[in-house]
Amino acid sequence: MVPLDRYRMKIRYEGLEGLSETGFRRREVRVEDLFPTADELILSMKAYFHRLEGSAALIYEVPELRFNVAEDGRLLELAVASPRGEYLGVIIDILALDSANAGLMMEDIEVACGLVRARFRDALGIMEMSEDQYLERLGDSVKLLAHELRR
Repeated sequence: MVPLDRYRMKIRYEGLEGLSETGFRRREVRVEDLFPTADELILSMKAYFHRLEGSAALIYEVPELRFNVAEDGRLLELAVASPRGEYLGVIIDILALDSANAGLMMEDIEVACGLVRARFRDALGIMEMSEDQYLERLGDSVKLLAHELRR
């Protein structure tokens, strides 16, 4: 069950700790520029993998949807689907050796892409994604992240 009224969810998987978060980022920010020195893999599901030392992140773009977004202090006020919108919906999953490293990586990603955070309930509704779809994608995500961190 996803804590729908939260902005972040803590993750534990096979001895690793992490975070998952939903939100919106401006289209002009190129995800591949966020961590140019990281190991990178662009996945077929429009997701970007980054690894820095003991932390790894998967940044998933909600495909083919653009949004107009109003925010206050980088927290979502309103998002409306619009073909000319300046924002993309994103889901960020991070696993690390400990929660401190996961938190640092999440903060770096948020700042670099100007993330507008959204509560899970709001984001899933706006992005037209069910809770079950999110949880299935999260399961796939943490398996990939754990595998890559242990290599």
